[in-house]
Amino acid sequence: MELILSGMVVAVAALFRGVTGFGFALLAALGLSSLLAPATATPIILIIDIVLTGLILRDFDRAKVDWRACSILLSFGLFGAVLGPYVAFALDDQTIRIATNLAIAVAALVAMLHHPPKWMGHFVIGALLACSVGILMSGFAVGGPLVAAWLLAGGTQDVRVRNTLAIYFGAVDVLGFITRAAAGMLPDNFIALVLPLLVIAMIAYFPGEMIYRRMSATTWRRVCAISLVLIAIIGFAQTIALGL
Repeated sequence: MELILSGMVVAVAALFRGVTGFGFALLAALGLSSLLAPATATPIILIIDIVLTGLILRDFDRAKVDWRACSILLSFGLFGAVLGPYVAFALDDQTIRIATNLAIAVAALVAMLHHPPKWMGHFVIGALLACSVGILMSGFAVGGPLVAAWLLAGGTQDVRVRNTLAIYFGAVDVLGFITRAAAGMLPDNFIALVLPLLVIAMIAYFPGEMIYRRMSATTWRRVCAISLVLIAIIGFAQTIALGL
């Protein structure tokens, strides 16, 4: 039953990423946090997110990347990616679950801003967010929409947001996973757990991508906004429930 429920969560999250270009880790962490221990769920989410990022970048186009923003994100985000697993390892499961749901709720709320304030696109804000989100993503597999909001506030065009995020997410995920593996933080049955969920994610991703290619920009923004509202509500509800 645990595997079935985990598979359903991963399928929905992968479908969502196929449609939006982001949000797999956000949704997967939200669903898996109540099914698996954080130390087990996070590396599973990271490795699946790496594969989905590869699928997004398979038709890579340099012109569709904001390289200035990408260099800022990578310079500071990779430092955070190394720290994340150690931060998570130092906390107990209950604290991690509460912190994860808080990060999910905040990230979802920020991402709902259609026009983030201009001050949010400043270099210093980007550097702080890149490092902080690097810690959150590699340690808890959440926080990505905060970076999306920074890109939009800084004027990155919608068509470049998807690929810029994919490069940053992919680099942080890979470094975070390598750090966990090198430090012996992977669960003993990791391969057996991740393989069936990875297959499910890959199968679910492609219908989402097909939907994305058929959507207008206006419809895409509405779908993202409505979905993130629901994610934020669920994240707050889970945080309150865990704190009781």
